[in-house]
Formats: sequence, structure tokens, C-alpha cells
Amino acid sequence: MLIGGILDLSTIDFPGKLCSVIFLSGCPFRCPFCHNHELLAGGTKTDVSGLIGKISENYLIDGVCITGGEPLMQNIEDLCKKLKDAGFAVKIDTNGYYTEELGKILDYVDYVAIDLKTTFEKYDSLVKCKGAAERVRKSVELLASSGIEFEARTTVVPTLVEEREILEIAKFLGSIGVKKYVLQQFRNENTLDERLKNVKPFSRERMIVIAESVKDFVGGVRVRCENGEVEV
Repeated sequence: MLIGGILDLSTIDFPGKLCSVIFLSGCPFRCPFCHNHELLAGGTKTDVSGLIGKISENYLIDGVCITGGEPLMQNIEDLCKKLKDAGFAVKIDTNGYYTEELGKILDYVDYVAIDLKTTFEKYDSLVKCKGAAERVRKSVELLASSGIEFEARTTVVPTLVEEREILEIAKFLGSIGVKKYVLQQFRNENTLDERLKNVKPFSRERMIVIAESVKDFVGGVRVRCENGEVEV
């Protein structure tokens, strides 16, 4: 297993839990606004037993968030199972590309955060990955029908993903019964496409206005910004 690093303690990456965060290397997408692009390749080879041992030394945590990169690009079924056996709640952050692999781990996961980068019409072009739109759609539909607790989330990127895209995404989510939609404030530092470093993120106030405009379509909408999170 290739990992990019471990964050020993986080209070914001797993709702309701104190968690460690495992960053796995590799991702099939090349999103221009990605701020973890150092994880797209490389990584340190680590065996699952050693990883579990290190995590288990942290007596402060009750959960583990597995993120990336794209964690499902690697086989994480055994990791999830052993984390559960060790008594940890498990959360996965995914881009939704690997639908079959997502289905295999749901029995060992407590919470999933899945990204919807843009409208399905624009998906493949934005993430530079052929077939991404259909795979992500199937993954969201899988989660919606699974009964597992999950959130769909979209990063609001001025010039790329704005009000029109958010409205279309929210309508889709509402049509399949999604109950939690998170709008994330764009961060313009360390972006894969350096041109986006000159793009100013929308203010918290504008993010809230966007969220309010779509809350009738989805059960619950939250805004996640640099200075905290608020339910609209």
C-alpha cells in the first residue's frame, strides 16, 4: 500500500469523531483546483499491519479517515476491515470513480464523503478522465440506496463551478434522495493548475447565498469554509 502521509489527529475530517487521517497516493483525476496534487503519484510503501499498529498507538482517536489522492485506487478492503476489528469508526473520502471497489468496502465503513466536481455534462473534461461522469453517477446512486451515512460535496470554484453548476448538481442529488450536500469554499493555494492561484474564492456570505438557493432540492445543505462550517 502506498501512503502519502498520516495526520495523527483531526477534529474536522470525520463528523462527530476525533480521527487520524491516512493519505493514500494515486488518483485517476487531474482536477485543476486540486490542492493535494503531491499525492497524485509516488508514496511510501507500507503494509497494512504496520499501519494498523501505528494508528492503534493513538489513544486519543475513535475514528480513522482514509483519503487521498483517491483511496479506492488501491485495494483498501483489508485495511478497512482491520480498522473496524480494532474498534475504530471508518470514513472514506472518494471521488466516486471506482464504483465496484466502493461497493466492496461498505460493510466496513461508517461514513463516506463523495465529491461531485461539476455537472455530468462537463465532468470528463474538467477532471481529464474519460468515463468519469457515468462512474461517479453510479457511485452516488449506490450510496443513496445503501443506507450508509454519507455526504455529497462540491468545491465552488469561481470561473469553473458556480451557481448554475451547483443548481444542476443539487437537483440530481434531490432526485435520488440525498440528504446531505456540502458546498466547500475553494482554496487557491497549491492548486494543480497554477493559474487558479489568481482566482479569489467566493466569500462565506456568497457561499451561503448559493447554498440557500438550492436547499429546497436537497434535504440538508452545509457550507464549509476556511473559518468553519454552517448549516443553511
